[in-house]
Parts: sequence; structure tokens; C-alpha cells
Amino acid sequence: MAMIQGKMRWYPGDALIPIKEADLKAIAKKHGVGLGLAETIGQKQRILPGGVVVEESWEIPIDEATQSVVAIEASDEASFRRCVRELIDAYRGPVPMWGMWGSSKRVENIINELLDANDGWT
Repeated sequence: MAMIQGKMRWYPGDALIPIKEADLKAIAKKHGVGLGLAETIGQKQRILPGGVVVEESWEIPIDEATQSVVAIEASDEASFRRCVRELIDAYRGPVPMWGMWGSSKRVENIINELLDANDGWT
């Protein structure tokens, strides 16, 4: 059976708590999946008083915007679903329009189904 691979992207302010490698390793071990974290700091990022991150992202490629990208790889759909469910519960779902960019349509459908179980972006 082919591996199921997908990406979930959180932009500044989207995740409920900071996404940390150590937390992802624990989630990956629990569900028997592979998880990787890539952090991108955009070139047009500004930090306002109080630490609020803002960025003019309309005219830049999506991969150049400030974001945390979690790559997920599982050998079976059940493990993939359990892992995604825990990521949504821990961090909140990514914004659906851009949150799964880089994933297959099948993976987007799985993630959207899990998001819909919580009435959408939660």
C-alpha cells in the first residue's frame, strides 16, 4: 500500500500554541507516523508592539510566507486520521483555503472531513 503524505500549514496567529519538534515527536510515536516541521520566516514580516506578527503576503509565493509546515507520512489511513485529529485538537485546524497546500486531493478531503467534525476551522 502506498504511503499517505500530506502537509498542514499554520500562519502566524493560527495555531493555539507554538508548534514544537518535541511535541510532534511524541505525537508521531503515539500514532506510528512520520512528522516533520519546517519553519519559514517571511521576508516581508514585521513584528508589531506586543509581539504580533504581520506580513504583506498577497504578492509572494505561498512557500515564502511566514508559516509552520507540518509534513505527515503514514502507512495507513487510520493512523493518518488519528494523527491529524490530534494535531487539530492540539493546535487548531489550519485555515482550509491554504492550510493543506502541497497535499493531494485525497489528503485534503481527509483533513477537511476531520475539520468538519468540529464544525470547520476550530
